[in-house]
Amino acid sequence: MKNKQPNKIKKLILFGTFFIFTNFSTFHLFKKVDLKNIYINGAEFISVNDIIENTSLKLPRKLIFIKTKLIEKELKQNTSLRQISISRQIFPFGLVINIQARKPVAFAEREEKGIKIKGFVDKDGFFIKEKYLSENENLTFPIKIFGWKKDYRKLISLIIKTYKETDDLEAIKISSVGFITLEDKFLQKIYFGFKNQKIEDKLNLIFDIKEQIKKRNISKKIKSLDLTDPANPKIKVFIP
Repeated sequence: MKNKQPNKIKKLILFGTFFIFTNFSTFHLFKKVDLKNIYINGAEFISVNDIIENTSLKLPRKLIFIKTKLIEKELKQNTSLRQISISRQIFPFGLVINIQARKPVAFAEREEKGIKIKGFVDKDGFFIKEKYLSENENLTFPIKIFGWKKDYRKLISLIIKTYKETDDLEAIKISSVGFITLEDKFLQKIYFGFKNQKIEDKLNLIFDIKEQIKKRNISKKIKSLDLTDPANPKIKVFIP
């Protein structure tokens, strides 16, 4: 009988603790989140206002009703961030937003509603707005991209990655109608043409032609390379 009494007291304490914790958690889940209850980790250049402006989140709002997955999706679509995870937190109370920024590899420029927007591009071809880049980043890149378009993201990424072993690539230019021109230190202008299914063939041709010119010790300075028809590449040289 003596052993049963302490066990009963322990059970009552555990039950009471569980009851208090459950009520505490439930209370906080229905408590309203405000601006001061949002904690951002991983990107000091992203503010709470940036989160609000780029999502459907309206504050104050009860913690339990905040759609974290929807906010993550909206932030990925509307900002230049690489990874975003959002979780509800009881203590300290609020939303915890963990962010991983993209690392730029080139300067870039795009047009939005007739207005030119300056920014950067990462190795995967994603456009990064200036406001979503850390002020501590080293902004010295050899490559510039003009006329960035979302539909050309993978193509831009492929070109950048193909050139990664050399610093010959100076610019990627995409015209308003989608014509692509590369600026190369060795070949000067490369008329790439429109986006099609022969991108990799054209990129391979660039390096094959460079290799052939170097092997043959051609002294004339190259003016341009026309790859609009990869089956019939055309080289122009400067004529004094």
